[in-house]
Amino acid sequence: MLRPAASSPDSPLDGGDELGEDWKASFYFAHSPSSDSDANHDRTHEMDQPPFQELQTALRRYREMVDGIIRQLSIAHEVASRSEQLLFPHHHRICNERWPSFMSCKLEQKIAKSARFLEHNCVVLEGLLKNFPVVMLPPLHKSIGLDSSSISTGYTHSITSSLFNSHFTFPPPISDSDQSKSETFQRPMQSLARYIPPYKPSQDANNFDEAPYDTASHIITHIARDWTACGESIRQDTHDWIVDQLCKYHGNQITGHTYVEWNSECHQHSPLSPVLVPGAGMARLAFDIAFANTRKDTDGSNTKCYPFVVEAVDNSIVMAAATYYTLHHAASRRPVTDFSKVYPFVSDPFTNEVDTRRRWESAEFPEDKILKKFDKLRQQQSDHRPSLSYVIGDFVSVYASPSKHGTYGSIATCFFIDTATNIYEYILTIRNLLRIGGAWINIGPVQWHQNSQLQPSTDELKGIIMLAGFKIVHWEVSDKLLAYRHQEDILTGTRAEAYRPLKFIVVLGPNEHVQDETETDDDLISSMEKLRKVTGRSSMVPECDH
Repeated sequence: MLRPAASSPDSPLDGGDELGEDWKASFYFAHSPSSDSDANHDRTHEMDQPPFQELQTALRRYREMVDGIIRQLSIAHEVASRSEQLLFPHHHRICNERWPSFMSCKLEQKIAKSARFLEHNCVVLEGLLKNFPVVMLPPLHKSIGLDSSSISTGYTHSITSSLFNSHFTFPPPISDSDQSKSETFQRPMQSLARYIPPYKPSQDANNFDEAPYDTASHIITHIARDWTACGESIRQDTHDWIVDQLCKYHGNQITGHTYVEWNSECHQHSPLSPVLVPGAGMARLAFDIAFANTRKDTDGSNTKCYPFVVEAVDNSIVMAAATYYTLHHAASRRPVTDFSKVYPFVSDPFTNEVDTRRRWESAEFPEDKILKKFDKLRQQQSDHRPSLSYVIGDFVSVYASPSKHGTYGSIATCFFIDTATNIYEYILTIRNLLRIGGAWINIGPVQWHQNSQLQPSTDELKGIIMLAGFKIVHWEVSDKLLAYRHQEDILTGTRAEAYRPLKFIVVLGPNEHVQDETETDDDLISSMEKLRKVTGRSSMVPECDH
């Protein structure tokens, strides 16, 4: 959350920088790994500190990828050189931009530029993927059992209370000299993060090898799409649509469906608040919702009001670390340097490439628009501030808890629903989270992942959502093709991936398709455990605790 401090000095940032004019920020983390995530299979024991080694693993694999790219180019250069020597023996080798130009010359230039820009990205990633302050919480399986009588609501209740009622000062990042000191992460006095140690998952019959989405190269992609100006066109078609719908409906009704009464500490908050953003990634959508504002005239003044309390959640500590430092740098208004930019296209495949020059384009982050938002926030005299929290944790394992029942006024999903192993779990978890009349707003493809046991079409998905008790307010598959990363990707390759996003708004309320409205949330947890057992998936708790 971003709030004014009551009466405390500014928090130091990066060993001396200050956030400015008495601001405080809260950015919470909790973690419960998904038992369906490939990335968790190599965690062979419960750890007494967060898996910061995943950050170093991501960096190491990125450098391995860099070595592979240079090796691939070097082999191509050798093949091109030999081809030219044997097939063009009478031509003088000209290494410049004039025609004719040998492929080997082009590859020499490509190797030099690739090596330089990839190394630049490595340095940027080293500044993002490093340890950050964490407070340990009890493991998830110590709070959740298999039967309803043993389910505890302790840790989820404490997280919820902290998210919406408390705040911490923004602590300085952990210095390089402290990275290896495990005691740093045990019980720091001030913390930006909350964390639940993972458990050893059992092998899943339905788990297949699938590339993780939170590699260091994905971080570069997310930075470019979410936090640079070059991703603005994509965000306008996705994030802006969700924000517009929330702002449009943030009154007391959505198409005549009235919300239940909710006691909010701040009368400025919308009935659609709090807003949960699952699969938040690098949290730009959550940030945009938190900073969405309406203006309220009081006594002739034009005061900004931020109606949405926002909670982002993602299962990746790699994404969380990159988000932490990106927002930290933006909030501290660090001077723009050469390492405030990335080269998002330099590691692209060499197939389907039309113009090599695009590969060398750079993008500054965070974009200037973000820096200006923080500047305006510092100058703002009103007590109303954006409220943003981030939780590291598996969506189903953490949020299907009874203590989360009816907690949220709305849920916003973007590039998320097709990550489900079993889409029924996502839908029923969302039903558990929303208050009656709460809205679920979605945009994105239904390109079901390899691990998905169910891969419904959009019309089949609509039927499942209605079966769960949701009323359809808006449902469409867009006619416009959108790129995944940059809208120009569609035009700059001989072949490009694009999608037509599924957009829908649904509201939780009485529905004739609901067969048993007496079903409890305890039954939901129990049913999910039984479902996982009969479909060959790992439990949400360790076998030793069954």
